[in-house]
Amino acid sequence: MGSGKPNRWGMAVSMAAGAAMLLCFALRSTTMRPLDQLPRDPPAVFAAPEGAVDINAAGMEELTALPGIGEARARAILDYRESHGPFRYPEDLIRVDGIGEGILSGLLGQITTGGEGDAENFSG
Repeated sequence: MGSGKPNRWGMAVSMAAGAAMLLCFALRSTTMRPLDQLPRDPPAVFAAPEGAVDINAAGMEELTALPGIGEARARAILDYRESHGPFRYPEDLIRVDGIGEGILSGLLGQITTGGEGDAENFSG
């Protein structure tokens, strides 16, 4: 190394690494689209179970009838809805303080956000 000659092994490794990076970037650019080109259509909305509670229209009494939802959580749902607007998907309930994955999983078969027409109105 002290002779001033380039280290051929090091150069070969550097060139191979550079070629691999270029290949990765080339492949990425052909398979990924910028965020502004991604579709904004909401996913398909499935029919809510009969008797499901519409969390965008329910009041205190309807919300507290749901499992795991007492007065404090019902108030938090109402406050969140008032501050942020309607829920787009039932899973959005996880954003409410006091509702974790455990409570949400117990609710998913019993709640709706109002059906297909409402979901289309909330698309951004």
